[in-house]
Amino acid sequence: MEVRSGSLIRNLGISLIIILFSVDSYSQSDQKFMVGGVSGETENQENNSAATLGTNGYYDAAYKLYGTALRATLHNLIKGHTVVSYSSLWTYYQTTDKKPNGKVWDMYSDIPGGTPPYEFTFITKQCGTYSIEGDCYNREHSWPQSWFNEVSPPVSDINHIFPTDGKVNGMRGNYNYGIVSSPTWTSKNGSKLGPNTYPGFTGTVFEPIDAYKGDFARGHMYMSVRYYLEDGSWSSSSGTNKSDLLPWYANLLYDWSIHDTVSLKEINRNNAVFTIQKNRNPFIDHPEYAAEIWKTTMAPSVVSVAEMNSSSILIDFSRYLDSTVAVNAQNFILDHSIGNPVSIEWGVNSDISKILIKVPALATGTTYSIQLKNLKSINNVAMNDTVVTFKTSGISGINDKEEMPQGFVLQQNYPNPFNPSTVISWQMAIGSYATLKVYDVLGNEVAELLNNWLEAGTYSTTFDASSLSSGVYFYKLSVDDKSSMRKLILIR
Repeated sequence: MEVRSGSLIRNLGISLIIILFSVDSYSQSDQKFMVGGVSGETENQENNSAATLGTNGYYDAAYKLYGTALRATLHNLIKGHTVVSYSSLWTYYQTTDKKPNGKVWDMYSDIPGGTPPYEFTFITKQCGTYSIEGDCYNREHSWPQSWFNEVSPPVSDINHIFPTDGKVNGMRGNYNYGIVSSPTWTSKNGSKLGPNTYPGFTGTVFEPIDAYKGDFARGHMYMSVRYYLEDGSWSSSSGTNKSDLLPWYANLLYDWSIHDTVSLKEINRNNAVFTIQKNRNPFIDHPEYAAEIWKTTMAPSVVSVAEMNSSSILIDFSRYLDSTVAVNAQNFILDHSIGNPVSIEWGVNSDISKILIKVPALATGTTYSIQLKNLKSINNVAMNDTVVTFKTSGISGINDKEEMPQGFVLQQNYPNPFNPSTVISWQMAIGSYATLKVYDVLGNEVAELLNNWLEAGTYSTTFDASSLSSGVYFYKLSVDDKSSMRKLILIR
């Protein structure tokens, strides 16, 4: 392994230009997440990857569906789950919601990458009574019980019931989630209560920290699909009508789902819940389902462009693409005298929000532009013609006068997805002992890339995954008491 210092972060930072697209109040520069084999942060039709436990063929019936048809089909796939008792959740949490250090994974007190104000020990810190934060943890219905009138099975459905601090849970009450600019109360980890500033509703809402907004959003999406047409006795809220999400609330949750993409925590939890309840949260396995149910009038946008190898370019879109236009080479024009692609693969690994363009050999370290025109979603929503750019791999121009880094930063690997190697870069403001390790989705260590003392500086290393199978992996950099983790995707 070679670890290099210098200006590599600066150069690597422009190696892949992520295309930003606007969705309501957020811009998303991350790629969509994929569990099951192929893309950088994107989901697709099931394949043979072992990244997600027990899903081989699970979603076949949902392939290419959108709107109500997709919601109904997903409902049929996940309904009739094994109903467990509410009291048993205390025990199940030790499997579904355990931090790597063995403590309770409470999203209302945890601070990813930082030091939480307190942590809970399983069993000994169960609520009970509480008066201040840190007293105990309880079982929070993220979809409040008053919204479904405490009926079974949602009253014990672990897919939406998380262990959370009792005091913070009590402050959240049965308020909707939302965006709070002027909080009336703030928890120790930064969760907020106060008037909503997200368009469509001005009442009191609760806002968790950014790192867990996607978790709660996908939990709500699960509830809306799992209890579709089984909600006759349910009540409503300012964001829901029985199991239906009101437009403003659907927009909010969708924004959160693409702003905070699926994490290893969620994947592991989904797998653990599947062994307990025998059903899954589809929006963890296939995040693109959210757009195809609640954003069917949204035009496709480019999420990311990545060089897969010297003659292949992967383009990831926010929506399913209509195949007739997606495979038309005349709709794609590359500069540098390349012109139209040699061939186009629609639905990479059956993910129809992706296309793989084959072109003549690309030059290294070169910026390319691709004109996209006449594209549309699978339900005929036209995409605006646009130009996207990306830079092929190749590092040059090391500048020995690189400014000293100002913090601890782990960069996204490039390229991503990759085959078989990728570059991981980071910076450290102070000298420290550091480790860099790669894990599979079950948390097993598959590679150690660094275990050494490093001076303050900017570094990069190449990760060769030739011995690994296709799928989602995670790399984690630990420096002193800090750590940071990112996702990478290997495609064979």
